[in-house]
Amino acid sequence: MKKFSILLLFTFLFLGCEDFLDVNESLDNDERTTPNYMLPSVVSGMAYSHYAQGETAAYFTQYITTEFGGNAIRDRWDYRNVLRVGLWRRNYFDVAGNANKMIEFAKEEDSKNYIGVGKIMMAFSFLTTTNFFGDMPIKEAFTGIYNPTYDTQDVVYAEVETWLKEGLEALEQSNELTDREMGTTEDHLFGGDLEKWKSFANAILARLKLHTADFQSSYDEVLEYVDAAHVGWQEPLFAYPSDADSDWHRNLWGPSRPSPQWDFAEIRNLLNSSVHTDFFMNAMTLSGEHDPRLYQLTTPGENENYLSVPASQGIGALEIEDFAILYDGYWTRDDSPIVFITDEELYFIEAEAAFHNNDNERAYQAYIAGISSNFERLGIAQGLNDYLSSSAVAQSSGDLGIADIMMQKYMALYLQPETWTDMRRYKYADNVYLELQYPENVLDIYEGEWIQRIPYDPQTEYIYNPNEIERLGARDDRWILTPLWWAANSNL
Repeated sequence: MKKFSILLLFTFLFLGCEDFLDVNESLDNDERTTPNYMLPSVVSGMAYSHYAQGETAAYFTQYITTEFGGNAIRDRWDYRNVLRVGLWRRNYFDVAGNANKMIEFAKEEDSKNYIGVGKIMMAFSFLTTTNFFGDMPIKEAFTGIYNPTYDTQDVVYAEVETWLKEGLEALEQSNELTDREMGTTEDHLFGGDLEKWKSFANAILARLKLHTADFQSSYDEVLEYVDAAHVGWQEPLFAYPSDADSDWHRNLWGPSRPSPQWDFAEIRNLLNSSVHTDFFMNAMTLSGEHDPRLYQLTTPGENENYLSVPASQGIGALEIEDFAILYDGYWTRDDSPIVFITDEELYFIEAEAAFHNNDNERAYQAYIAGISSNFERLGIAQGLNDYLSSSAVAQSSGDLGIADIMMQKYMALYLQPETWTDMRRYKYADNVYLELQYPENVLDIYEGEWIQRIPYDPQTEYIYNPNEIERLGARDDRWILTPLWWAANSNL
């Protein structure tokens, strides 16, 4: 028996793992599929990631703050003992990683529609992710390299732009006679309508170019992409059913606080123990009284009051019954939609770009359209005219200022992650974001500086790619204060 065991050991050693037992090859499951089976998963992963980004940013942008003001990350920006940062892995595994694999399968069968859609989704995922982390591997991503080099953010942006243009080109070349079918069963955003995917790609390009227009590209370019996006535009909206019987089918912002068994508990929203900040409520009272949108975004508390507190302070001796309930608003129901770029955002991109391009009339018309679109979304169009004539709104193109545009965009993009990018581009300026104040309870080591990014995932990058982490200086406790590329170069 001993001789047999020794012989078996030596046979294993001499043959090696690859010849004796390939542990990377599944013996039970086929590792190949077709792109139509992957697309639904990638789109749902995008929705999941979008929620997670919004939930992270909502506290930095002061839409909300926690009830007690002591949460390490949301109130104190304290990542020193965090165990994981899931946003990193959601890009590389859930969304872009699966989109990349889908593209590979689509190329093998030359399905241009799936290639184009895959490129657009991969681009969207990397763009939104780099705006939370900064430098990240993109050139060596998905190559099998275990410790890839982190590309600078300008390289990431250039690669994202390339993917979007390649995606548009693939969609132009699509042929329904030879491409694999893509319909409502596969495509939960546009039902296989490639013209709408083209519009989405152009909207992403408009957003991307806006981030750098003041120092790298041009506002003319932003407006060109806005115009292209408006052709055949339909919101990229991921819908949830109203009668869901599983956490897998509920919006993660909802009151049931879904916790599907695909991740750690960090995904659960904290709206049940959060309240509005003074900054948000100041925005909601620009006219001198409550903005009618407030009642559509939230539910009145027990005492039907709408109190607020400074960011990270906590409610102290105040009664929670005097604060709005954050659930069951337009964006915070179990069946609320996830919208990756809203109608309103596209209008406000146009307004900001036109304003900086000295075309105040176009800026004003887009500004009014953005406000109007938000009222229509929330089902309160009947109150629009009164609001437009109030002191909350610039009354002419000559009166329009950048604060008018950005404050209305802030309100229209309630709980959306893109707001954090806007705030950092404008360096958290309180003459743009009116009455914005530095949170009271953040760590003293930050010395009054604003958060600019979140750290990389400790469970992957700090363990498996330590040389790159050291090179970047990302172990430093103050790393999160380092501005991203477009913020450091911004002249706004």
